[in-house]
Amino acid sequence: MIVIGAGIAGLAAARALRQAGLVVTVLEARQRIGGRVWTDVNDGVPMDVGAGWIHGPDGGNPITALARQAGAATYMTNDDSVMVFDAQGVDVTDRQFSEGSKRVAALRRAVESAMDDDAVSDTSLAAAIRAADDTALADPYVRYELTSNLEFDTGGWLEALSARNHFNDDKYPGKDVLFPGGYAAIPKLLAAGIDIKLGSVVSAIRHTDSYVTVESGGVSYTADYAVVTLPLGVLKQKSVVFSPDLSAGKQASMGRIGIGRINKVFLLFDKAFWPIKTQYFGFHSPLRGRYAYFVNYRTFSDINCLVTFGFGEQGEAVEAMTEAQLIADVSPALKTMFGAAALAPRRAIATRWNSDPFARGAYTFAGVGATERDHLSLAAPEGKRLLFAGEHTHEIYRATVHGAYLSGLREAKRILAAASA
Repeated sequence: MIVIGAGIAGLAAARALRQAGLVVTVLEARQRIGGRVWTDVNDGVPMDVGAGWIHGPDGGNPITALARQAGAATYMTNDDSVMVFDAQGVDVTDRQFSEGSKRVAALRRAVESAMDDDAVSDTSLAAAIRAADDTALADPYVRYELTSNLEFDTGGWLEALSARNHFNDDKYPGKDVLFPGGYAAIPKLLAAGIDIKLGSVVSAIRHTDSYVTVESGGVSYTADYAVVTLPLGVLKQKSVVFSPDLSAGKQASMGRIGIGRINKVFLLFDKAFWPIKTQYFGFHSPLRGRYAYFVNYRTFSDINCLVTFGFGEQGEAVEAMTEAQLIADVSPALKTMFGAAALAPRRAIATRWNSDPFARGAYTFAGVGATERDHLSLAAPEGKRLLFAGEHTHEIYRATVHGAYLSGLREAKRILAAASA
């Protein structure tokens, strides 16, 4: 068996197949495992460059069980531990979560009501919001709520998200959990004992009703089955040639599902100048999505680090900056929020997923016209031997680590069922 990609989906599939007694080889383009789950250590700081949270650790979330097996330390975040500042640096937390949240809730009800009419065509969430209230997106309280919650959660931006289906996924219950030592404990656990060939960039995949051949670096691998876990951004780039070509239905679904442009920026300081016991800080950024949200490392470590973000289209803007430009760009926001005591960061490290040739984006979202059927289409096998997994192939838990993991198990079960038939 061949598994393409040593991210969470690929490792989950490979582990399940190996545990069933099958011979499995994993081809991974990078010189590391984990895919978009990657803990990079900079200046002694474990930085979760990709996934950072177990979203909803209760109710049977499989990543919670894996974290226990790995012996990984976890920290339950407190979403109520937050301070929000307006564009002048005034603490507006109470108003944000009274007036602002109420107005956004009303807007979302209006959008859902409009989209419940099947005669109404899907449109962008931004357009649907303007149709419900043409002044809403000029309100900084509304803009903050929509970017720090909705654009962050979905990975998309208002102008690209489906008004009808941006919220049609599901979640496990419970408060989100962080890994103080890094998420890397999960792929490390899953990879134990598996034959993984790093630096193996796949260029072509040919499949018949009898076998699959995978080309990588001048080497051909032939197997009974192959599981493709390439991120959707890579599939969209068509850097891997499929023969025969992917079905028209799958390609159409690939076009409707969007890829988030989110970037994290890790800000390192010589000392903390912010309230160290507050989990999150919000900011009414003049540019929606740029530095609207900050995570405080000091609540779970002694590291003087804040993590901020470029959401939506601002993810690309943040990624285009050098480290010096990022420091100069974010420092005024810090001064506005925390006053004269605020320091410029000594480091500003962006994650840069959009330009990564083996990712081409952060995580997937429902674009205009996308439905649950598109994720099912991406999960469907091509022929009898070529299978697909990854967060983009899970119709309920897209854009999550647990969705990726479950998709890998799904394809392993599909192979085992076919092999025993």
